[in-house]
Amino acid sequence: MATPKGGNFGKVLEIDLSKLTYKTRPVSDEILQQYIGARGLGAYYAVTEYKAGKNPLDEDAFVFVGPGPLAGTMCVSPRTSIVNKNPYTGLLNHGECGAHLASEIKWAGWDGIYIKGRAKKPVWFSVVNDKVEFRDASKMWGKTTDETHEMMIKEMKDSRIRSILIGPAGENGVFYSCLIVERFRAAARSNAGSVFGDKKLKGFAIRGTKYAVPVVDNAKFLAAAQVAKETNISDPGAGRRKVWGTASSLETNNFVLGSLIVKNFQTTWWPDIVKLGAEEAERKFWKRHVSCTNCQTHCLKLGVLREGKYKGLIAEAPEYESGGLLGSNLGMKDFDQMTALIEACDAYGLDYISTGGVLGFVTEAVEKGALKPADLDGLKPKWGDGDTYMKLIDKIAYKEGKAGKLLSQGVARMSKQIGKGTDAYANVVKGRELAAHDPRGDKSRYYSYCIGTNGGDHAEGASSSNLCQVAMNDSLCLCTFCSSGVWGASTDKIVVDMLNPLCGWNWKTDEYWMAAKRIITAERVFNVREGVSAKDDRLPKRMYAEKLPAGPKKGVVFTEEDQKKFSTDAYKFFGWDEKGIPTEASLKAYGLDFLIDDLNAAKKKYNL
Repeated sequence: MATPKGGNFGKVLEIDLSKLTYKTRPVSDEILQQYIGARGLGAYYAVTEYKAGKNPLDEDAFVFVGPGPLAGTMCVSPRTSIVNKNPYTGLLNHGECGAHLASEIKWAGWDGIYIKGRAKKPVWFSVVNDKVEFRDASKMWGKTTDETHEMMIKEMKDSRIRSILIGPAGENGVFYSCLIVERFRAAARSNAGSVFGDKKLKGFAIRGTKYAVPVVDNAKFLAAAQVAKETNISDPGAGRRKVWGTASSLETNNFVLGSLIVKNFQTTWWPDIVKLGAEEAERKFWKRHVSCTNCQTHCLKLGVLREGKYKGLIAEAPEYESGGLLGSNLGMKDFDQMTALIEACDAYGLDYISTGGVLGFVTEAVEKGALKPADLDGLKPKWGDGDTYMKLIDKIAYKEGKAGKLLSQGVARMSKQIGKGTDAYANVVKGRELAAHDPRGDKSRYYSYCIGTNGGDHAEGASSSNLCQVAMNDSLCLCTFCSSGVWGASTDKIVVDMLNPLCGWNWKTDEYWMAAKRIITAERVFNVREGVSAKDDRLPKRMYAEKLPAGPKKGVVFTEEDQKKFSTDAYKFFGWDEKGIPTEASLKAYGLDFLIDDLNAAKKKYNL
């Protein structure tokens, strides 16, 4: 098996927490050309090392933290992908985040970090180039993510470390807990927080000072990377994000697109969004624009509350998703209270998309009489009640009381437990809460929510071809805002023009699309082994049953015809049958022949 010439080192750092040992796991150039890295490489490990029905909390279950071949180079490639089998949904999961972690992993000489095993007591580990140290995390256990990050800096005596870690929610096994990266970024939709917690792993910190990413033809690579960068700089959308981040979409999706979520998807119209969105944040909160590695967009917005109950609170807020789920979704009108809810989720290590979905569902359940204050430790949430929402977030993180134990299960399990017609407004796909885009107002979001691997995820793609572009972005460590979202139809050529001189490959654009389809189809096979098929590629009941009552898309509903059109298009594009199952011919075409027996066994088991 050939070793990589460039773009990769051909080695992954494997951590065994049970033994507190580490070793080098080689990765061939053939595998990297087929699966790229990051999300794709994690999918390869999952389908080759797991059998159907694997418990995601088994001792030998893994979490893969991966950069891609473009990370740490002059390409704007700051994303990191976290891949694991999700205890929340029981499916394969990938979650991406920005910051500087991916580049630091590469500069330490690694193509990823593969973590398995379970420690006997709380532990964290540090990586400085080739040196790994396992460290006692007993004093960190119970600490918030910001406190833990500072403790890691102090212990390593290096303020430039890059960390990825959990808060109390992960320690306590909250299903939708997440990993927080470098204090203000989150691989939130990975739901890997509970996996780290089960492994008694608080997190790890890494510093790379020894290695540069190898490049086969530096001149050609730099020229191609410059084209990519200049295309980004000239894009008007990138300019808007530099000024407003993603927060400006709160106003746009309300007043123009009609897809903002409001009060658990009861409507998409919330004129009070002006009190929560980008202009309000600029006026009273934001103090600093921050970028990920080598990025000119600076979409992360840090601020400090300057008065009131939460005076002095520093947070990264709002993004579109955080402002949607913990703002308009909860009927909020108070910017400071919304910001405090966002920061609480970051501090506890909670996915604020699922947290907001849980709080919205519970509020509607109380409103409709399906839940009573006695079920929630005497609390009675109502729209806009930030104080009660904060109390509920506290309880979720620690699974405290009746409320904490109930809400930490997530919407799908709560609805099943409560009954009383709550399934009519349990807004989940494949067991996961929807993000902040109402698919009645944004119908192409169906592809991301339902065809995408994760289920309920907003960022997997808005068409069949865009699903491929995003899969490649996640595997290359490209941010959509600085790649396919800007490059459009030129994306495949721009990527290939960088990969060939970087890695020494001889790709044509066809290989770009083949790799993307291979990754997505491998992920699909994994989920089919767990029973997923076309029956699961559906939106929540509310989307088909209730027309939007107000706003730019008033009267619109997601129809069965929409469902059939989009799903049929996706199945045909990827070579899956009418039940959403990859065909044997497609598996052979993608070089996934080794999964045919697994697929046939699943079809027999689930009568697919």
